[in-house]
Amino acid sequence: MNATALCRTDRTFSLPPSAADVPGVRSALVETLLEWGVPEDGELVHTVGLIASELVTNAVNHAGVFTPCIVVTLRIGEDGTLELGVRDNSRDVPRPTAASPEATHGRGTAIVDALLTEFGGGLTAERHPDGKTVWARLPGRPAHQDP
Repeated sequence: MNATALCRTDRTFSLPPSAADVPGVRSALVETLLEWGVPEDGELVHTVGLIASELVTNAVNHAGVFTPCIVVTLRIGEDGTLELGVRDNSRDVPRPTAASPEATHGRGTAIVDALLTEFGGGLTAERHPDGKTVWARLPGRPAHQDP
C-alpha cells in the first residue's frame, strides 16, 4: 500500500483489489486520523475504520475484477466535513440490500448507511468515465483542525 500526503488534511492510499489489503488500509486511515489529532478513544476513529473496511471490501468484491488499483482518500472538506472516498473501476453504485439471516455477506452498505445516519452524514457516488468514487461524509471538523 502506498500513501501520499497531499496536504495536512488530504491523504490518499492505493491498494490492489485484494481482501488481504483491507485491514492495512483501515489501519493507515486510523493512524492518519490519530495523526490529525482525532481522539483514539472516540467513536469517530472506530466509525471511520469500519466504514472504510466495508466500502473497500465492497470495491474488492464487486469491482476488483475491473480495478487494478483501488484508491482511498481521506480528507477534511472546506466546510469541515470528514470525507472518505473509495474509487474503483466499476460504474455500479452500491445500494443497501436486505440480506437473509443465513447470508454471510450483503450487509456492508446497510451498515455504512446506519453508521452515517447516526453521525448525521451520508453516502454519495461520484461517477467517472472509468468508474466511480463512493463518498462517505461525516459532518463537523475535528476539534484539533486549524481553520
